[in-house]
Amino acid sequence: MDKEASSVDPGLLEYLRNIYFFHSMPEDSLVKIRDLCTERRYEKDDILFFEDMPGDSFFIVIEGELEVWKRYGQSDSVLLSVVGSGHALGEMALIDERPRSATVRVRSPVRAYTIQASDFTSLMLTDAAICVSLLRTVTMMVRRSNDAHILDLDRQNRELSRAYKELQALQDELVSRERLSVIGKFSSLILHDIRNPLSALKSRMELLRQNREDRAYFDESLTRINSDISRMEMLAAEFLDYARGEIRLQMSIASIDELLSRFRDSMSQRLEKCGVTLTLVNEVARPVILDSDRILRVLINAGENACKAMSSGGNLGITVRVEAEKLIFLIRDTGCGMSPEVLSHIFEPFYSGSTGGTGLGMIIIKSIVDAHHGEVSVESTEGVGTLVSIFLPLVA
Repeated sequence: MDKEASSVDPGLLEYLRNIYFFHSMPEDSLVKIRDLCTERRYEKDDILFFEDMPGDSFFIVIEGELEVWKRYGQSDSVLLSVVGSGHALGEMALIDERPRSATVRVRSPVRAYTIQASDFTSLMLTDAAICVSLLRTVTMMVRRSNDAHILDLDRQNRELSRAYKELQALQDELVSRERLSVIGKFSSLILHDIRNPLSALKSRMELLRQNREDRAYFDESLTRINSDISRMEMLAAEFLDYARGEIRLQMSIASIDELLSRFRDSMSQRLEKCGVTLTLVNEVARPVILDSDRILRVLINAGENACKAMSSGGNLGITVRVEAEKLIFLIRDTGCGMSPEVLSHIFEPFYSGSTGGTGLGMIIIKSIVDAHHGEVSVESTEGVGTLVSIFLPLVA
Protein backbone atom coordinates (compact mmCIF):
# COMPACT_ATOMS: atom_id res chain seq x y z
CA MET A 1 0.00 0.00 0.00
CA ASP A 2 1.43 3.42 -0.93
CA LYS A 3 1.78 6.09 1.78
CA GLU A 4 1.89 9.84 1.20
CA ALA A 5 4.66 11.77 3.01
CA SER A 6 3.88 15.02 4.83
CA SER A 7 6.47 17.23 3.14
CA VAL A 8 8.70 17.59 0.11
CA ASP A 9 12.44 16.91 0.46
CA PRO A 10 14.25 20.29 0.25
CA GLY A 11 16.99 18.59 -1.79
CA LEU A 12 14.51 17.44 -4.47
CA LEU A 13 15.35 20.31 -6.85
CA GLU A 14 19.00 19.26 -7.03
CA TYR A 15 17.95 15.61 -7.38
CA LEU A 16 15.64 16.44 -10.29
CA ARG A 17 18.40 18.40 -11.99
CA ASN A 18 20.59 15.25 -12.09
CA ILE A 19 17.90 12.95 -13.54
CA TYR A 20 18.20 12.39 -17.30
CA PHE A 21 14.54 13.18 -17.76
CA PHE A 22 14.98 16.79 -16.50
CA HIS A 23 18.64 17.63 -17.03
CA SER A 24 18.01 20.01 -19.95
CA MET A 25 15.19 21.95 -18.28
CA PRO A 26 15.70 25.53 -17.12
CA GLU A 27 15.65 26.33 -13.41
CA ASP A 28 12.18 27.88 -13.31
CA SER A 29 10.64 24.82 -15.02
CA LEU A 30 12.31 22.50 -12.52
CA VAL A 31 10.87 24.59 -9.67
CA LYS A 32 7.36 24.16 -11.13
CA ILE A 33 7.84 20.40 -11.31
CA ARG A 34 9.26 20.26 -7.80
CA ASP A 35 6.27 22.11 -6.41
CA LEU A 36 3.86 19.57 -7.93
CA CYS A 37 5.65 16.52 -6.54
CA THR A 38 4.14 14.41 -3.78
CA GLU A 39 6.32 11.89 -1.98
CA ARG A 40 4.92 8.37 -1.70
CA ARG A 41 6.21 5.08 -0.31
CA TYR A 42 5.45 1.57 -1.57
CA GLU A 43 6.07 -1.83 0.01
CA LYS A 44 7.41 -4.97 -1.67
CA ASP A 45 4.97 -6.53 -4.21
CA ASP A 46 2.81 -3.37 -4.35
CA ILE A 47 1.58 -2.54 -7.86
CA LEU A 48 2.12 1.07 -9.00
CA PHE A 49 -0.11 0.54 -12.03
CA PHE A 50 -1.38 -2.24 -14.27
CA GLU A 51 -1.02 -2.65 -18.01
CA ASP A 52 -3.94 -1.18 -20.00
CA MET A 53 -5.20 0.99 -17.14
CA PRO A 54 -5.46 4.79 -17.74
CA GLY A 55 -2.39 6.86 -16.92
CA ASP A 56 -3.07 8.99 -13.81
CA SER A 57 0.41 9.70 -12.43
CA PHE A 58 4.05 10.29 -13.33
CA PHE A 59 6.67 8.65 -11.06
CA ILE A 60 10.23 9.65 -10.11
CA VAL A 61 12.04 6.87 -8.20
CA ILE A 62 14.17 8.06 -5.27
CA GLU A 63 14.92 4.76 -3.52
CA GLY A 64 14.22 1.05 -4.14
CA GLU A 65 13.62 -1.05 -7.22
CA LEU A 66 10.65 -1.59 -9.53
CA GLU A 67 9.89 -4.44 -11.98
CA VAL A 68 8.36 -3.62 -15.37
CA TRP A 69 6.24 -6.52 -16.68
CA LYS A 70 4.45 -7.28 -19.94
CA ARG A 71 1.34 -9.48 -19.63
CA TYR A 72 1.84 -9.61 -15.86
CA GLY A 73 0.09 -12.53 -14.13
CA GLN A 74 -0.33 -14.52 -17.35
CA SER A 75 1.45 -17.72 -18.36
CA ASP A 76 3.43 -15.88 -21.04
CA SER A 77 4.40 -12.88 -18.85
CA VAL A 78 7.73 -11.19 -19.60
CA LEU A 79 9.93 -9.17 -17.23
CA LEU A 80 11.04 -6.26 -19.38
CA SER A 81 13.36 -4.50 -16.94
CA VAL A 82 14.20 -3.57 -13.37
CA VAL A 83 14.52 0.15 -12.62
CA GLY A 84 15.77 1.97 -9.58
CA SER A 85 16.85 5.31 -8.14
CA GLY A 86 16.91 8.19 -10.61
CA HIS A 87 14.50 6.58 -13.04
CA ALA A 88 11.32 8.29 -14.24
CA LEU A 89 8.40 6.23 -15.52
CA GLY A 90 4.76 6.47 -16.44
CA GLU A 91 5.23 9.55 -18.64
CA MET A 92 4.27 7.96 -21.97
CA ALA A 93 0.67 7.23 -20.96
CA LEU A 94 0.35 10.90 -19.87
CA ILE A 95 1.93 12.27 -23.05
CA ASP A 96 -0.06 10.24 -25.61
CA GLU A 97 -3.13 9.80 -23.35
CA ARG A 98 -3.23 6.07 -24.05
CA PRO A 99 -3.47 3.15 -21.55
CA ARG A 100 -0.41 1.93 -19.69
CA SER A 101 1.81 -0.30 -21.84
CA ALA A 102 3.12 -2.41 -18.93
CA THR A 103 2.60 -3.34 -15.28
CA VAL A 104 4.98 -1.98 -12.62
CA ARG A 105 5.50 -3.95 -9.39
CA VAL A 106 7.67 -3.11 -6.39
CA ARG A 107 10.69 -5.40 -6.05
CA SER A 108 12.10 -3.73 -2.90
CA PRO A 109 10.54 -0.93 -0.79
CA VAL A 110 10.32 2.20 -2.91
CA ARG A 111 10.28 5.91 -2.15
CA ALA A 112 9.10 7.96 -5.11
CA TYR A 113 7.71 11.36 -6.07
CA THR A 114 4.52 11.48 -8.13
CA ILE A 115 2.91 14.16 -10.28
CA GLN A 116 -0.78 13.84 -11.11
CA ALA A 117 -1.81 13.57 -14.75
CA SER A 118 -3.84 16.79 -14.68
CA ASP A 119 -0.89 18.76 -13.23
CA PHE A 120 1.51 17.18 -15.72
CA THR A 121 -0.77 18.15 -18.64
CA SER A 122 -1.10 21.72 -17.35
CA LEU A 123 2.68 22.06 -17.20
CA MET A 124 3.05 20.97 -20.83
CA LEU A 125 0.34 23.38 -21.96
CA THR A 126 1.78 26.38 -20.10
CA ASP A 127 5.55 25.85 -20.24
CA ALA A 128 7.15 25.49 -23.67
CA ALA A 129 10.54 24.72 -22.15
CA ILE A 130 9.09 21.64 -20.45
CA CYS A 131 7.58 20.47 -23.75
CA VAL A 132 10.90 20.88 -25.58
CA SER A 133 12.77 19.11 -22.81
CA LEU A 134 10.28 16.23 -22.79
CA LEU A 135 10.49 15.95 -26.59
CA ARG A 136 14.27 15.70 -26.42
CA THR A 137 14.11 13.16 -23.64
CA VAL A 138 11.52 10.99 -25.37
CA THR A 139 13.52 11.15 -28.61
CA MET A 140 16.62 10.05 -26.72
CA MET A 141 14.68 7.19 -25.13
CA VAL A 142 13.36 6.07 -28.53
CA ARG A 143 16.88 6.13 -29.97
CA ARG A 144 18.19 4.10 -27.04
CA SER A 145 15.30 1.69 -27.39
CA ASN A 146 16.01 1.27 -31.10
CA ASP A 147 19.71 0.69 -30.43
CA ALA A 148 18.89 -1.86 -27.76
CA HIS A 149 16.38 -3.51 -30.08
CA ILE A 150 18.95 -3.77 -32.88
CA LEU A 151 21.53 -5.21 -30.47
CA ASP A 152 18.95 -7.72 -29.28
CA LEU A 153 18.08 -8.66 -32.87
CA ASP A 154 21.78 -9.15 -33.63
CA ARG A 155 22.09 -11.39 -30.59
CA GLN A 156 19.01 -13.38 -31.59
CA ASN A 157 20.31 -13.72 -35.16
CA ARG A 158 23.61 -15.07 -33.85
CA GLU A 159 21.77 -17.53 -31.62
CA LEU A 160 19.44 -18.56 -34.46
CA SER A 161 22.40 -19.01 -36.78
CA ARG A 162 24.14 -21.20 -34.23
CA ALA A 163 20.94 -23.17 -33.59
CA TYR A 164 20.42 -23.57 -37.35
CA LYS A 165 23.92 -24.97 -37.78
CA GLU A 166 23.34 -27.38 -34.90
CA LEU A 167 19.99 -28.47 -36.36
CA GLN A 168 21.56 -28.86 -39.79
CA ALA A 169 24.31 -31.04 -38.34
CA LEU A 170 21.70 -33.08 -36.48
CA GLN A 171 19.59 -33.40 -39.62
CA ASP A 172 22.62 -34.54 -41.62
CA GLU A 173 23.30 -37.15 -38.95
CA LEU A 174 19.66 -38.32 -38.99
CA VAL A 175 19.65 -38.46 -42.79
CA SER A 176 22.86 -40.47 -42.70
CA ARG A 177 21.35 -42.88 -40.18
CA GLU A 178 18.15 -43.14 -42.21
CA ARG A 179 20.18 -43.79 -45.36
CA LEU A 180 22.08 -46.57 -43.59
CA SER A 181 18.77 -47.96 -42.31
CA VAL A 182 17.32 -47.96 -45.83
CA ILE A 183 20.48 -49.60 -47.18
CA GLY A 184 20.10 -52.25 -44.49
CA LYS A 185 16.48 -52.86 -45.45
CA PHE A 186 17.41 -52.95 -49.13
CA SER A 187 20.17 -55.47 -48.44
CA SER A 188 17.89 -57.67 -46.37
CA LEU A 189 15.09 -57.56 -48.94
CA ILE A 190 17.39 -58.15 -51.89
CA LEU A 191 19.02 -61.14 -50.19
CA HIS A 192 15.63 -62.55 -49.19
CA ASP A 193 13.85 -62.07 -52.51
CA ILE A 194 16.70 -62.88 -54.87
CA ARG A 195 18.00 -65.85 -52.88
CA ASN A 196 14.92 -67.96 -53.66
CA PRO A 197 15.01 -67.60 -57.48
CA LEU A 198 18.82 -67.98 -57.39
CA SER A 199 18.47 -71.24 -55.44
CA ALA A 200 15.80 -72.39 -57.87
CA LEU A 201 18.05 -71.51 -60.80
CA LYS A 202 20.93 -73.46 -59.32
CA SER A 203 18.70 -76.51 -58.75
CA ARG A 204 17.16 -76.28 -62.21
CA MET A 205 20.58 -76.02 -63.85
CA GLU A 206 21.78 -79.13 -62.00
CA LEU A 207 18.63 -81.07 -62.92
CA LEU A 208 18.90 -79.81 -66.48
CA ARG A 209 22.47 -81.12 -66.68
CA GLN A 210 21.32 -84.52 -65.41
CA ASN A 211 18.33 -84.68 -67.77
CA ARG A 212 19.74 -82.92 -70.82
CA GLU A 213 18.68 -85.82 -73.08
CA ASP A 214 14.99 -85.29 -72.17
CA ARG A 215 13.80 -82.67 -74.68
CA ALA A 216 10.45 -82.02 -72.99
CA TYR A 217 12.12 -81.59 -69.61
CA PHE A 218 14.74 -79.36 -71.25
CA ASP A 219 12.09 -77.03 -72.75
CA GLU A 220 10.11 -76.84 -69.48
CA SER A 221 13.27 -76.08 -67.51
CA LEU A 222 14.21 -73.25 -69.88
CA THR A 223 10.74 -71.76 -69.43
CA ARG A 224 11.04 -71.89 -65.66
CA ILE A 225 14.58 -70.51 -65.73
CA ASN A 226 13.40 -67.63 -67.91
CA SER A 227 10.58 -66.99 -65.43
CA ASP A 228 13.04 -66.92 -62.51
CA ILE A 229 15.29 -64.48 -64.39
CA SER A 230 12.32 -62.25 -65.21
CA ARG A 231 11.33 -62.25 -61.54
CA MET A 232 14.84 -61.13 -60.52
CA GLU A 233 14.83 -58.46 -63.23
CA MET A 234 11.54 -57.12 -61.91
CA LEU A 235 12.84 -57.06 -58.33
CA ALA A 236 15.96 -55.20 -59.45
CA ALA A 237 13.83 -52.71 -61.41
CA GLU A 238 11.62 -52.06 -58.38
CA PHE A 239 14.60 -51.38 -56.14
CA LEU A 240 16.19 -49.08 -58.73
CA ASP A 241 12.97 -47.12 -59.22
CA TYR A 242 12.53 -46.68 -55.48
CA ALA A 243 16.19 -45.76 -54.95
CA ARG A 244 16.05 -43.13 -57.74
CA GLY A 245 12.83 -41.71 -56.35
CA GLU A 246 11.38 -41.29 -59.84
CA ILE A 247 9.84 -43.33 -62.65
CA ARG A 248 11.24 -42.76 -66.13
CA LEU A 249 8.48 -43.56 -68.61
CA GLN A 250 8.88 -44.78 -72.19
CA MET A 251 5.53 -43.78 -73.69
CA SER A 252 4.45 -45.60 -76.84
CA ILE A 253 1.38 -46.87 -78.68
CA ALA A 254 0.13 -50.01 -76.97
CA SER A 255 -2.60 -52.62 -77.37
CA ILE A 256 -4.61 -53.55 -74.29
CA ASP A 257 -5.14 -57.06 -75.68
CA GLU A 258 -1.38 -57.52 -75.98
CA LEU A 259 -0.81 -56.05 -72.51
CA LEU A 260 -3.30 -58.46 -70.92
CA SER A 261 -1.81 -61.38 -72.88
CA ARG A 262 1.65 -60.55 -71.51
CA PHE A 263 0.15 -60.39 -68.02
CA ARG A 264 -1.42 -63.85 -68.44
CA ASP A 265 1.85 -65.34 -69.62
CA SER A 266 3.83 -63.75 -66.78
CA MET A 267 1.40 -64.87 -64.08
CA SER A 268 0.29 -68.27 -65.41
CA GLN A 269 2.57 -70.37 -63.23
CA ARG A 270 1.87 -68.34 -60.09
CA LEU A 271 -1.89 -68.45 -60.69
CA GLU A 272 -1.79 -72.19 -61.31
CA LYS A 273 0.26 -72.78 -58.18
CA CYS A 274 -2.23 -70.82 -56.04
CA GLY A 275 -5.29 -72.35 -57.72
CA VAL A 276 -6.51 -68.93 -58.86
CA THR A 277 -8.80 -68.52 -61.86
CA LEU A 278 -8.02 -65.52 -64.08
CA THR A 279 -10.69 -63.57 -65.96
CA LEU A 280 -9.64 -60.81 -68.38
CA VAL A 281 -12.16 -58.41 -69.90
CA ASN A 282 -11.03 -55.78 -72.41
CA GLU A 283 -13.58 -53.19 -73.49
CA VAL A 284 -10.99 -50.97 -75.18
CA ALA A 285 -10.73 -51.64 -78.91
CA ARG A 286 -8.45 -48.78 -79.92
CA PRO A 287 -4.72 -48.46 -79.25
CA VAL A 288 -3.65 -46.32 -76.29
CA ILE A 289 -0.49 -44.41 -75.40
CA LEU A 290 1.30 -45.47 -72.21
CA ASP A 291 4.44 -47.15 -70.95
CA SER A 292 3.32 -50.73 -71.48
CA ASP A 293 6.25 -52.29 -69.59
CA ARG A 294 5.53 -50.13 -66.53
CA ILE A 295 1.79 -50.78 -66.63
CA LEU A 296 2.55 -54.50 -66.96
CA ARG A 297 4.54 -54.19 -63.74
CA VAL A 298 1.54 -52.49 -62.13
CA LEU A 299 -0.71 -55.39 -63.13
CA ILE A 300 1.84 -58.01 -62.06
CA ASN A 301 2.38 -56.35 -58.66
CA ALA A 302 -1.38 -56.20 -58.12
CA GLY A 303 -1.69 -59.81 -59.32
CA GLU A 304 1.08 -60.95 -56.95
CA ASN A 305 -0.70 -59.27 -54.03
CA ALA A 306 -3.95 -60.95 -55.07
CA CYS A 307 -2.29 -64.38 -55.16
CA LYS A 308 -0.92 -63.85 -51.65
CA ALA A 309 -4.46 -63.06 -50.52
CA MET A 310 -5.82 -66.20 -52.25
CA SER A 311 -3.30 -68.85 -51.20
CA SER A 312 -6.14 -71.40 -51.10
CA GLY A 313 -7.58 -70.43 -54.46
CA GLY A 314 -10.04 -67.86 -55.72
CA ASN A 315 -10.85 -65.61 -58.63
CA LEU A 316 -8.80 -62.73 -60.06
CA GLY A 317 -10.52 -60.50 -62.57
CA ILE A 318 -9.11 -57.58 -64.58
CA THR A 319 -11.44 -55.33 -66.53
CA VAL A 320 -10.21 -52.50 -68.76
CA ARG A 321 -12.56 -49.83 -70.05
CA VAL A 322 -12.71 -46.17 -71.07
CA GLU A 323 -14.95 -43.72 -69.22
CA ALA A 324 -14.95 -39.91 -69.25
CA GLU A 325 -11.67 -39.73 -71.19
CA LYS A 326 -9.93 -42.00 -68.69
CA LEU A 327 -8.44 -45.44 -69.20
CA ILE A 328 -9.61 -47.53 -66.25
CA PHE A 329 -8.12 -50.79 -64.92
CA LEU A 330 -10.23 -52.64 -62.34
CA ILE A 331 -8.34 -55.45 -60.59
CA ARG A 332 -10.58 -57.48 -58.29
CA ASP A 333 -9.81 -60.56 -56.21
CA THR A 334 -11.82 -62.78 -53.88
CA GLY A 335 -9.06 -63.08 -51.30
CA CYS A 336 -8.94 -62.56 -47.56
CA GLY A 337 -9.13 -58.77 -47.86
CA MET A 338 -7.42 -56.20 -45.64
CA SER A 339 -8.25 -54.61 -42.32
CA PRO A 340 -8.65 -50.80 -42.17
CA GLU A 341 -5.31 -50.67 -40.34
CA VAL A 342 -3.44 -52.52 -43.10
CA LEU A 343 -5.29 -50.54 -45.79
CA SER A 344 -4.14 -47.25 -44.25
CA HIS A 345 -0.46 -48.25 -44.69
CA ILE A 346 -0.42 -49.92 -48.10
CA PHE A 347 1.35 -47.03 -49.85
CA GLU A 348 4.15 -46.86 -47.28
CA PRO A 349 7.56 -48.26 -48.31
CA PHE A 350 8.62 -51.60 -46.82
CA TYR A 351 5.15 -52.16 -45.35
CA SER A 352 3.56 -55.52 -46.08
CA GLY A 353 0.37 -56.95 -44.68
CA SER A 354 1.55 -60.48 -45.49
CA THR A 355 4.72 -62.49 -45.10
CA GLY A 356 7.31 -62.29 -47.87
CA GLY A 357 7.71 -59.61 -50.51
CA THR A 358 9.62 -56.38 -50.58
CA GLY A 359 6.92 -54.15 -49.20
CA LEU A 360 7.41 -51.95 -52.29
CA GLY A 361 4.72 -53.46 -54.53
CA MET A 362 1.98 -50.93 -53.85
CA ILE A 363 4.27 -47.91 -53.69
CA ILE A 364 5.71 -48.90 -57.09
CA ILE A 365 2.15 -49.16 -58.41
CA LYS A 366 1.37 -45.67 -57.12
CA SER A 367 4.66 -44.24 -58.45
CA ILE A 368 4.01 -45.60 -61.95
CA VAL A 369 0.41 -44.38 -61.95
CA ASP A 370 1.51 -40.95 -60.66
CA ALA A 371 4.12 -40.78 -63.41
CA HIS A 372 1.27 -41.31 -65.91
CA HIS A 373 -0.59 -38.44 -64.15
CA GLY A 374 -3.21 -40.93 -63.06
CA GLU A 375 -4.84 -42.01 -59.80
CA VAL A 376 -5.07 -45.28 -57.89
CA SER A 377 -7.49 -46.27 -55.17
CA VAL A 378 -7.90 -49.45 -53.13
CA GLU A 379 -11.05 -50.81 -51.54
CA SER A 380 -10.94 -53.93 -49.38
CA THR A 381 -13.18 -55.87 -47.04
CA GLU A 382 -11.91 -58.63 -44.79
CA GLY A 383 -13.26 -62.01 -45.89
CA VAL A 384 -14.62 -60.58 -49.16
CA GLY A 385 -11.72 -59.34 -51.28
CA THR A 386 -9.95 -56.32 -52.70
CA LEU A 387 -10.52 -53.96 -55.61
CA VAL A 388 -7.66 -51.92 -57.05
CA SER A 389 -8.89 -49.16 -59.36
CA ILE A 390 -6.47 -47.34 -61.66
CA PHE A 391 -7.43 -44.27 -63.67
CA LEU A 392 -5.09 -43.06 -66.41
CA PRO A 393 -5.73 -40.01 -68.61
CA LEU A 394 -6.17 -40.89 -72.27
CA VAL A 395 -3.32 -39.44 -74.31
CA ALA A 396 -4.35 -38.36 -77.80
